Amino acid sequence: MVDKKKIDKRMEAKSVVQLKHMFDMELRHIKDDNGIDMLMFVGIDGRIFASIIPPVLDPIQFKFLNLVKGNLNSLCSQLKGDKMKISIQQYEFGSVIISGIGNNSFLASILTTPLDIDSMGPTVTNIINGSTVLNHLFEQRPITAEGIEIYDKVVQDELTRLTRQLFVEKFEETRGYKRNIALLKFLKQKISSVVGIGAVDEIITITMNELGTSASYMKDKDWLKFVNMVIENHIKERSGDIVADECKRTWVPEVERKLKSFV
Repeated sequence: MVDKKKIDKRMEAKSVVQLKHMFDMELRHIKDDNGIDMLMFVGIDGRIFASIIPPVLDPIQFKFLNLVKGNLNSLCSQLKGDKMKISIQQYEFGSVIISGIGNNSFLASILTTPLDIDSMGPTVTNIINGSTVLNHLFEQRPITAEGIEIYDKVVQDELTRLTRQLFVEKFEETRGYKRNIALLKFLKQKISSVVGIGAVDEIITITMNELGTSASYMKDKDWLKFVNMVIENHIKERSGDIVADECKRTWVPEVERKLKSFV
């Protein structure tokens, strides 16, 4: 029996699209968790790789954004060759916190809410930690116990949080999920052809409960076990040994072929 609690509901980015989604999630965490108005992830050549900017800006935000954009070339020139960790620039209408991300990029966090320099400690620390997370993602390093052990616990926890959030938001787009849904549809048709459409959902639900899992998370061995359980526990009882034997003879090879076709 598969223990649902042991299903690993985490997911590392397996494609550029998923990696970009995970990167954007972390940008959103940094912004929302620290009350930041605007964020820009910038290369030291001045290119803005990613940003979070409200669709409608108030006058102060508009002025501040233009100020920062106007200073990008100067800022990039200062950063070339130097691995900057953090820089705080304060103006009468807000602050800009520049945090380095590796050797060739940085994060510009724009806050239009007045912040006293003495009270900025937690925000600065959070931005530094977030920048470490962004750098890990940007360099496409693995999010494994060994891969993140070099970081402080707060960074490790954030990287793990991202893998869980990616699982929740993108799991239904994975090849494994689509494979399982296709197999479930195929087996529903097979079962209904023997017992009738009215009994299909009941048989599938009972069998899934006995396995202790759901179609979304099934592995190859689970599908083969599922087929055998359906035949032995339900079809044989409802339709007899001859029909059950025929189902086993034809269904199992078909499922095996379909499983291999998704590899």
